[in-house]
Amino acid sequence: MALVLLAYLIGSLSFGVILGYLLKGYDIRREDLPGGSGSFRRLGPLWGVTVAMLDAGKGALVGLFAADHPDLAPYLAAAVVAGHCWPVYFGFRGGGGIAPTVGFFLVRAPVAVLLAMAFGLLVAGIYHLLYWRRRRTGIYPIPFGAVPAVPLLLYLLRSNPPAFAAALAAGVVMGLRALQMLLRGR
Repeated sequence: MALVLLAYLIGSLSFGVILGYLLKGYDIRREDLPGGSGSFRRLGPLWGVTVAMLDAGKGALVGLFAADHPDLAPYLAAAVVAGHCWPVYFGFRGGGGIAPTVGFFLVRAPVAVLLAMAFGLLVAGIYHLLYWRRRRTGIYPIPFGAVPAVPLLLYLLRSNPPAFAAALAAGVVMGLRALQMLLRGR
């Protein structure tokens, strides 16, 4: 249980919020989500990529914990993503959970997550070109691409029960966060 709590606390490190304060002197959450996409929009491409990499790094760190405790993998994946989505250090207002999920699975199932990520980015790119670029309303492209990427990840992990359960747990947490954001209009 202590390891799961540690995973949540690591996930709660919101690098978008931290860098927003350091670079711009304000809370990025006033205008956007503090994950990689929101940081890209509010802090610029370099800082958006940096935040995404740091957020993926915290997922990867927790993924390393799961290597020694495969029975805890679903709980650890859910905890790091939940920490990112509802960070205890930042008033439980965080990002969408994509980057820490990718980081977790880069350590646990790199081929599967890279394939799912490539598919998600392809879907996001098509959505951006055909819809988002013209209207700029609705779901942002990266989260839109994550919607089909998670089921693909689950399909790719179907023969690895601990990894499948971890992907399902992370996907449920991201789905709950997405539902919360849709209901709030953000």
